[in-house]
Amino acid sequence: MAWFIRNAMLLLILFSLYRINICDTDEGTLLIKRRFVRVTNDLGGNLTLTVHCKSADDDIGVQVLPPHASFGFNFRPSWIFSTQFYCSFQWPNTFKWFDIYDNRRDAPHCSKCWWRIVPNGPCRFNWYDKTYEVCCQWNKD
Repeated sequence: MAWFIRNAMLLLILFSLYRINICDTDEGTLLIKRRFVRVTNDLGGNLTLTVHCKSADDDIGVQVLPPHASFGFNFRPSWIFSTQFYCSFQWPNTFKWFDIYDNRRDAPHCSKCWWRIVPNGPCRFNWYDKTYEVCCQWNKD
């Protein structure tokens, strides 16, 4: 039994050290770093983009973006790394949707996740190269 308790304590300490590594202090409390998502209308053709983003817990609401306009939102990911926000995107005669933030996909690459919305799919900003080169396909209907 002592072996189990010792190993459980070691595992708890290792997990705590891992959590400290990905956390920062905010008002004196140890918390997971906030994430920021920005969406920009780059459809072209003077098209207005209607965006509605939500997660299992939060509804960001409907945003109407004229050409080249942006909107953003921030949040704290779940401590179990399951946070996911999806958005619907509408412009004349088109309806698409995409997981705009998936913790497993995005957490290693961005705490500020900037997306350009183009007709072929969203493109995420690569902070290393300073380009929107990480382009994705729309989610299947």
